Amino acid sequence: MKPFNPFNKSLDDLVTEDLTALKSINEGWYIEYKQEISSGESIAKSLSALANTYGGWLFYGIKEESKHNSVAGTFVGIPKNKIDPSLQAIRNSAAQHMNPTCHFDIKVIYGPFDPINLGSDSAIICVVVPQSQQAPHVHRSGRIYRRVADSSDPVPEADRYMLEKLFSRSEKKAEYYKKWHDRDPEFSKGESNLAFLRIMIEPNLWGTPRPPFTLSTDFVRKTLNPTVQRRCHIPFDTVYSRSGGFVARQCRNNDPSKLTLTWDVANDLSGDILIPLQTVNGGIEDIREYLYGYEHLESFLGTLISSNYERAHIIDFNTLIHILMSVIETQQTLQSLAKWPTGFNIKFKLINVWRTIPFVDVEYIVNHFKKNGLPLCLTSHITTPLGTEVESFIEIDDGALSTVDDLAVQSIMAFSWIAHSFGIPAYEMTMDEDLIDKEGKNIYHYFAEAGNRAIARTK
Repeated sequence: MKPFNPFNKSLDDLVTEDLTALKSINEGWYIEYKQEISSGESIAKSLSALANTYGGWLFYGIKEESKHNSVAGTFVGIPKNKIDPSLQAIRNSAAQHMNPTCHFDIKVIYGPFDPINLGSDSAIICVVVPQSQQAPHVHRSGRIYRRVADSSDPVPEADRYMLEKLFSRSEKKAEYYKKWHDRDPEFSKGESNLAFLRIMIEPNLWGTPRPPFTLSTDFVRKTLNPTVQRRCHIPFDTVYSRSGGFVARQCRNNDPSKLTLTWDVANDLSGDILIPLQTVNGGIEDIREYLYGYEHLESFLGTLISSNYERAHIIDFNTLIHILMSVIETQQTLQSLAKWPTGFNIKFKLINVWRTIPFVDVEYIVNHFKKNGLPLCLTSHITTPLGTEVESFIEIDDGALSTVDDLAVQSIMAFSWIAHSFGIPAYEMTMDEDLIDKEGKNIYHYFAEAGNRAIARTK
């Protein structure tokens, strides 16, 4: 069931004029009007009831027209000087008066707006609560509240059947994410030993109401292959529909019958990206020939030799930071064009990486390996962050499209999760102040330069 949205737009895009729609919308399953900020226990009751039922909207500063006609009547507003304390009260009530705390988003819409008599010194506080995937949310009183039809107030739930449905909801969502995580591609016999990176993208982890959007082959092709130059992007020359979404593949200069770089875009803008990793498996001379052109290769090979490796299986991670930048920018562009907030959540899975060693052409990392030993992956698959539950997805902040620096920070953060799971000391680099040189070079520059060297080698 799609989340209810009285405005047909995202919360972030609401303006004062949109509030007029509430004059024809009654309180009920999805809507609750409050004239003023109430006690913490009352706020938590309203939030938990919406989260436990179908999700919905809570408005502070609106008085319903009457008990017989419960549409928005008077937009009395919350005084501007009480907005900050009110927002704090809402957040505190969720943290202190329910368990677990439910997810919700808030926007303050300020007056003046004469058509609804909202004064210049007042504002409406809009709170959107998605149907919770962690239900039931238990009130501090020990009750489990939910909304019922046109009732203006939440009611405690005592029916055993309804309680069991609440408990099963979170179980079903957990099962959904586990199945997604476990649904790896089907490999041919020749591909069963090749290393891949899977990137799982969830654009609306909590099910917050979003305006409707329809994908098309032409839209996916143009978005993934922009005519306007992006800061970094991966070209996909083949795009076609599938049940529930679209598939984009990088077939040019590759054998199209094999698993190439692939982006599976679902109609809800979630994504499943498969990236073949560059590897070499052989003796020292084989590795030297394959990785020729890297600045710190000989130092890395010296560590291999001193560690008594006659043969090794090496994964070249040097282009990954550029790939992650492209993925983040492209996903945020997809969501921006859909008029959705551009933040999303992400998870990584490394496949077929048993007994492999990572190589990153960064002096700090090569020296770290020389000092502490080479990391050797001891499992076939690595999931990072660990787990398959909702909370295990990491957040890519809204707004990384703003500047190159914002995009770089988000990319480094994402890469750090992969690096840490594979023994690459990316996090240690971010904590080492000596790496910031006189030219103002930051951590991103070291990885970006390694990526540029990787790209130059292929030309």
